[in-house]
Amino acid sequence: MMKVLTVRSELNEYWQAHPEAATSAIFSDDDQFAAFDTSKYLIQDSGEAVWSHMVKGFSSDSMSAYLEFWGVMQALIIQQDAICEIHKSLVGSTPSIPTISAWFDLRNLRNRLAGHPASKSVKGGVLRSFMGRDFGDYEEISYEQYDSSTKASTWPGFNLRQMINDYDAQAAALLASALAELKRKCA
Repeated sequence: MMKVLTVRSELNEYWQAHPEAATSAIFSDDDQFAAFDTSKYLIQDSGEAVWSHMVKGFSSDSMSAYLEFWGVMQALIIQQDAICEIHKSLVGSTPSIPTISAWFDLRNLRNRLAGHPASKSVKGGVLRSFMGRDFGDYEEISYEQYDSSTKASTWPGFNLRQMINDYDAQAAALLASALAELKRKCA
């Protein structure tokens, strides 16, 4: 998470160091400037919260850990949306993100588990996912998934820390491209 936070700081510092840059020359309208300005804070807040939690780890109290997991996952989605908004405000379009990527791995994981789908239609049947309270820690999180086509349950696992670290590198690169555009427009 430190890569995103580092690039976000560079972007903010560059913006602050160039007060002579006309907002109207950089942003297409006031809404785009608002998207840029608000998103800088959302990226920082979500990044610092996730980074701080990764250092601390999940609570030993399973009820608290359960809420913490969903908070971490939601903070990552908030950050992704804010990075897209910054990119759009500076570049003029949302970033092109490969569907096979760390970015989408996190997003798809959250969507697959969000709300413990009682019924999610997939080719050949229905998947039902359930994440219990004692799901693990950052290095090994597991959940139960029932597949109606095989009539079997599996207990997939994932390393959330590694997924976040992989995402961090990809997200920082996307944010760096927005920073490069800001520098170009301020030149």
